[in-house]
Amino acid sequence: MSPEEMGTVSRKARMTLAIASVAFVAVLAVSPFKDYFRSWKGYEKDYVKLAATRPDTKRLMADYHPGIDQIWLPEMKVVDRCTTCHQGIAEPTLMDPSVPQPFRAHPVIPHDTKEWGCTVCHRGQGPATEVAEAHEATVAWEEPLLPAGYLQASCGSCHRGDIPETPRLNRGRQLLGQLNCAGCHKLQGIERAEMLGPDLTRIGSKVSRSWIYKWLKEPHAVVDSSGNTVVDGYQTESEQRMPQFRLNDQEITALSAYLASLKKQAIEPYKYEPKVLATWEKRPDVAEQGEVRFRQMFCTTCHSLQVTRGEETKLIGGDIGPELTKVGSKVNGDWLISWLRNPQGYLAHATMPRYQWSDEDLYKVVQYITTKLIDPDLLTGVPELGEPGPEELALGQRLFTDKGCASCHLVQGVNPQRDFGPDLSALGDKNLSQLEFGSSKIPRNILAYIQAKIGDPLSVNPAARMPQYHLKPADLDAITTALLSMKGNTSRSGMERLTGAKPDRQFNPAGAFGELYERYRCDACHAFNGHGGTLAPDLSFEGSRANRQWIIDFLKNPQTLRPTLLFRMPQFNIPDQDAVVLADYLVTACQSRDVKPPGPGQAAVGPELAAAGKELYEVKYTCQACHTIGSSGGYVGPNLSNAGNWLNAAWIKQWLRNPQSLVPDAIEPHRSFTDQEIDALTAYLVTLKQSGMAPAKAGGGVAAAGGAQ
Repeated sequence: MSPEEMGTVSRKARMTLAIASVAFVAVLAVSPFKDYFRSWKGYEKDYVKLAATRPDTKRLMADYHPGIDQIWLPEMKVVDRCTTCHQGIAEPTLMDPSVPQPFRAHPVIPHDTKEWGCTVCHRGQGPATEVAEAHEATVAWEEPLLPAGYLQASCGSCHRGDIPETPRLNRGRQLLGQLNCAGCHKLQGIERAEMLGPDLTRIGSKVSRSWIYKWLKEPHAVVDSSGNTVVDGYQTESEQRMPQFRLNDQEITALSAYLASLKKQAIEPYKYEPKVLATWEKRPDVAEQGEVRFRQMFCTTCHSLQVTRGEETKLIGGDIGPELTKVGSKVNGDWLISWLRNPQGYLAHATMPRYQWSDEDLYKVVQYITTKLIDPDLLTGVPELGEPGPEELALGQRLFTDKGCASCHLVQGVNPQRDFGPDLSALGDKNLSQLEFGSSKIPRNILAYIQAKIGDPLSVNPAARMPQYHLKPADLDAITTALLSMKGNTSRSGMERLTGAKPDRQFNPAGAFGELYERYRCDACHAFNGHGGTLAPDLSFEGSRANRQWIIDFLKNPQTLRPTLLFRMPQFNIPDQDAVVLADYLVTACQSRDVKPPGPGQAAVGPELAAAGKELYEVKYTCQACHTIGSSGGYVGPNLSNAGNWLNAAWIKQWLRNPQSLVPDAIEPHRSFTDQEIDALTAYLVTLKQSGMAPAKAGGGVAAAGGAQ
């Protein structure tokens, strides 16, 4: 190129530059035009038009701010621009269903929507200002809005404990615990129990190999001779704690051989007193007498039995312990006797109390269980199982670990397995790209993924080791909600201050009471300072409520205070010295600060005051509508015939003043009694005394009379 040509521009280059310049100017012109027509600006214009039609236009417009609305929660790392379109979200006058979306006000919730925004609960992409980007999964944002039915999962991201507003979340967490999911998976907020499944170290001394085979083949269903699906003898649709593993017949045979070989040490046959055997061994009614004693001891407070009335068959009894309809066909006789005498001798963590059996009672109850609670056809269909060889035992032992059995069950000499399955503690925070859908044909979203993994694990991963569960749709949704709430360690999102921790309740009494507390497993039914069961009354303030001598008498011979209750306090045959130790501890340690004992020199109750209280009880407040005295009255509240021996006067006064201060969920109405009326009613109630407590009687049904309910 000559020097003259250098620096000159060709015609073609000039044309290209001209076209590019025109295009650039056009783009600059279109950008503000496009911005003018953005969808969020259209929603703001529509909101202004809506506000103009409302009677409170001035107030609505005073709260309106044009432009991008943004809520910033730095502690939660949340940027939320949803209120840019959802302008009326906090306006109470726009809550009417006739108000169109996105302007309708949010229903009333515990949080201020103006401060919290939307994505904390609903999820989705908070910084987005386009509907599709905010609500749906995109290439850049993989967390779409949660469907309305699963919103309680977001509550669980902060609230570790159960709250009344989230029943589905609470149920899901409960199921994750009941189904022992923590045996294989790490779960946020779900504590792994000390013992998830039974200790199998001595299972061979408890049940036969044939029973083990039947259970492994159908753990949540034993089929009777008529082909009906039963669980230990009773038809049910509820999910059992033991899931159904995919085992072939060879694997079941090998596992049953290995488990049946686990005996550790033989159980010595118990020797009854010769006098008892001479009296009862040949009596034809020994099983019937055993049934009477079984009912008198209120075993069905914890255990259920199949009962047929008319054409209806159902379970009656508690669910703290296993169902016993056909337990006599399951367990060996010597094991049963050993278990009844000392459950903790076989299983250290057993919740079964240690009863003070007489040989006569023990013999009769064992005869009832082994001759009446049976099914001769229970093991029909089990193949002939011969003596196992070394190879079969070795295969069974290997399967025990390969299938994850050691995650839930303890066998001495076998290392416990932890985290056998994947970590699910942050499952709710995972993006779609982090989930393994494989070649499954399910929708590509986290809800479908979780429900497929639970309902049909093989549909997602043909090599899955996850067992098969058979959950009701409502329970599947509840578990899905609970898993979606698990978003990992809060420290990485700066939410420690905002997280509502799950309350940690502990009650570990020492000394003589502590030994008896463990022996009788009081916490299986009763709560103490927030720890324990809910079947029976909370005993945290029992020392303020009940008189010492009444507690002693009740422990030795429990009586019903609420005749309509099915579950009653069992009869433990507690010796005098044990009853005294228990009563002394309750009276000394289990006190309420709200119950003030009477001061010195307090005037004695006169008959005139008691008579005035009786009139208030019967005429003005008609307390007999709910409470029984003698043979008349209602059955909603406890029987007050022996209130004078049972209740402390200071407790009665505080109860009349404010029942819920002592028992928060008490159904007793909170009446506005005057101080004079409280004194009069208390004076009357403390005069109600019975000279003695009637002996316990067997009930007409499965359960009979019982405890301080």
